[in-house]
Amino acid sequence: MEELPPEVRAAYEKAMATGGASFNTKIVFNGQEYASLDQMPAAQRQLYEVALKLSQDTEAIAPARKADSAALLTSRQWQVVLLFAVLLVIAVVIFLLKR
Repeated sequence: MEELPPEVRAAYEKAMATGGASFNTKIVFNGQEYASLDQMPAAQRQLYEVALKLSQDTEAIAPARKADSAALLTSRQWQVVLLFAVLLVIAVVIFLLKR
């Protein structure tokens, strides 16, 4: 809360004072679920804040991947592997034809 810019903090405090802000927060970080930042251990919270800062600085946030959808390789990586395999087969065929 202390890290919020003054104008954002003022808006937050006003909303909380009037009871107009009602929301649930769930934070999942490194596979652990927390109801709020206050529940995070200090070391985890520091890592979380650094990761959040980096994601804001790079303007790119990767969506969370579900554990059951985690694949060995991405589709782009499979394309590269397939291309390499095809090139290898062509090289072997050319080598064998030149013998």
